[in-house]
Amino acid sequence: MDIERTMFWAGLLAILFVYLAFQTALARTKESSVGEGTGDLLKKSRVVGNFAEHVPLMLIMMMFLENDGYEGFITILGFLFFICRLGHIYGILYQDGFGPKENPARAIGAMGSWALMAIAGLMCIF
Repeated sequence: MDIERTMFWAGLLAILFVYLAFQTALARTKESSVGEGTGDLLKKSRVVGNFAEHVPLMLIMMMFLENDGYEGFITILGFLFFICRLGHIYGILYQDGFGPKENPARAIGAMGSWALMAIAGLMCIF
């Protein structure tokens, strides 16, 4: 099984996850030792939680697709997914509001991630 492209994106996403988790741990020691907390800690906890919810499934689908011969597509998919995750992180940490008008980075990051995951899922099926 040759999955070098997926491994590249897995590595970048893992480094980003460790950075986000470390930032959350630093905020946790300042505010609370248990739970999601409030304010800055809540935002950082949700960033890590959301990242952990979406990234593993996407990497699994990317690995299957790359193994099936979609190497070039995986490069594009990985890049777009990484950018969407960064947008979502930025939107949660540095913008206020939930909707697309109040927080476009979060909305575009979330919807873009979901769309890419749906495309990958459909490609895995068909």
